Amino acid sequence: MLPETILLLLIAAIGAIYDWRTRKIPNWLTVYSLPVIFLLNIVHAGLWGFVNSLLGLLAGLALLFIPYIIGGMGAGDVKLLGSLGAIVGYKGAILIFFYTALCGLVLGIIWLIFNPGRLKFLITTGQILPTVDKNQKIPYGIAILMGTILYITFGANNLFNIIIWQ
Repeated sequence: MLPETILLLLIAAIGAIYDWRTRKIPNWLTVYSLPVIFLLNIVHAGLWGFVNSLLGLLAGLALLFIPYIIGGMGAGDVKLLGSLGAIVGYKGAILIFFYTALCGLVLGIIWLIFNPGRLKFLITTGQILPTVDKNQKIPYGIAILMGTILYITFGANNLFNIIIWQ
C-alpha cells in the first residue's frame, strides 16, 4: 500500500472515530496534518504535487461549504474532506465527495428505518430533527470514511463508470 493511501485511510478513520464518539473532528487531525500532506505530495510529484494538493484542499472545502453554511454539517466535516482532498488532489476529492454522499444517503435511510418516529416527523414537517442536539445527528465523518474506502477500492475505475457502463 502506498504511503498516500495509508495516510488517506488513517486520517479518514481517525476522523470517523472522533466524530462517532464526540461529534467533533479535531483540528489537530485536519488542519495540522496539512503540512505533512503537502510535503508528502511535493516529495512525490514536485511542484505539480503541491499544486494538485492545494487544488484538492480547495475542492474538498468548497464541496461541503454550502452544506456547512446551511447547518447540514459541522466545520470538522468540511476540513476533513479538505485534508483528504489535499492527499488525493482535486479529482480524487470530487470522487470522495460523491462516494461520501452516496454513503451518507444509505446511512440516513438506515437511520430513518431504525428511528420510525423521525420518519414520521420528516414526512409531516419536512424537517429531519425536531431539535438541534448534536448527539441526535448522524456523524458524517462515518460517511466520509466509507466514501474514502470506496475511493480506495475503485480508484481510477470510478464506481459511477462501472455502474453506468457495465
